[in-house]
Amino acid sequence: MTIDFQTWMRAVWTSIVEPTESARKALAMDIPAQALWTGLALVAVLNVMLVALLQVISPMPQAMQEQGFALSPFGFFGIIGIFFVLFVYGIFYAGRMIGGQGTLQATLTIVVWFQAVSLTLEGMQFVLVLISPAIGSIFGLLTLGALIWCFMNFINVLHGFNNLGKALGAIVLALIGTALVSGIILAVLGASPTGGMA
Repeated sequence: MTIDFQTWMRAVWTSIVEPTESARKALAMDIPAQALWTGLALVAVLNVMLVALLQVISPMPQAMQEQGFALSPFGFFGIIGIFFVLFVYGIFYAGRMIGGQGTLQATLTIVVWFQAVSLTLEGMQFVLVLISPAIGSIFGLLTLGALIWCFMNFINVLHGFNNLGKALGAIVLALIGTALVSGIILAVLGASPTGGMA
């Protein structure tokens, strides 16, 4: 299946204005698990590239770099990769805990699709910031609200809740669990802020 730029942007728009229908279509594709894990890794790489561009355009203050807040590309990829994988499992298990019916593969489909949509909007914001920081900031706020609404509906469809409150609850539980486990893993690995090992 070939997707050109116009088709993809239309899909992104549909995901925002008709998230329920978009989630159903994504799940109906029945994408193989291997392709989905590859897609998750690709989204992580693209996130690293976007952050690298942001650091070039708006470098971190020297004082923060000296205190170890700068992230190497490999360090950021490791952190975001761990977060993405744990978040997939977090959404799966959190949803199941409160009566959801989504499978792990379906959860992976939804997370990859959502991250791709989110990354597209972040890229658009990046371009707008270059043109006008004020417009870029406003777009960012609008995008944040739209993405929260979009993801709540995605999770609602994934787990068959028919209740956005439950969907929000699953997301909050998944975020808390992911943050805690990610912190433990990074601490055990001895990861430093600059991407090395302590």
